[in-house]
Amino acid sequence: MIRSMLLFFGAFLFAFSFNSYIIHEAGHALGGILFGCQFERLMVNPFGTGGWVDQCPDTITLAGKFIRGMGGEIFGLPLSIAVTLLLWRKRSPMLLPLLMSAMVVCIGNVFSVVGITSYPQFIYDYGWALQVGIPPFIIWAIGIASLVFGIILMNLLTPLAGIAPTEPFWKVLVLNLSTWPLYGAIRLIYHSLIGINIEGSIGTILSLVIIATLTALTYKPLYKLTDRLTHTEPVLPPARAAWLTIGLGVGLTGILVALNPAWFP
Repeated sequence: MIRSMLLFFGAFLFAFSFNSYIIHEAGHALGGILFGCQFERLMVNPFGTGGWVDQCPDTITLAGKFIRGMGGEIFGLPLSIAVTLLLWRKRSPMLLPLLMSAMVVCIGNVFSVVGITSYPQFIYDYGWALQVGIPPFIIWAIGIASLVFGIILMNLLTPLAGIAPTEPFWKVLVLNLSTWPLYGAIRLIYHSLIGINIEGSIGTILSLVIIATLTALTYKPLYKLTDRLTHTEPVLPPARAAWLTIGLGVGLTGILVALNPAWFP
């Protein structure tokens, strides 16, 4: 079980840092370049936030601001999903850091939707969708669809950790808790160490635990449904796969934190 948890946590850390910060922010950059924005510096911290220090021309239109602000979703999200789909036929524990790409962006998309519809005064990502007149219910529908697909994708990856649908529920739950919720707990510790208000982080962890529980509860019935389309034999991953994913995940995350050690707005 420990090996499975290490495998999933390492793979998650890499997928989260790579997709939510590098690919996502590259999408914003591409959207901005199309409308003449100049980018000075990328600031990302997997335990804080991410964004560009940039300057856009005064003549940029609202449509341009929308493409720039939604670039992470317009360009980055499809790319992350494509990575998972392209590698799916070759799926193995060694490829898990890349196979988790689609799951990470889908669940991350849920929190983007919740954040922007709950705090519309902060204009970022989906905030620009509201600015151009897209109704909130459409954005909420995107969030719900992202949640459903994220749970399905996580369940499709679970056999790669050697967890069969016949395993006890607690094993499936613990495996799921070793991804998003464990990251949330580390993020909470990081915030407390640098003096950030942790109330929001606590709420985020509770939400992540709920999602992990829903994923674990649906594993067995979803396995039966999806097994007809794509079968993955539950086999205990080799130790080298677990250590590889931990090395990749901790390494990339550590580099991003070292480059931007503090929280920034």
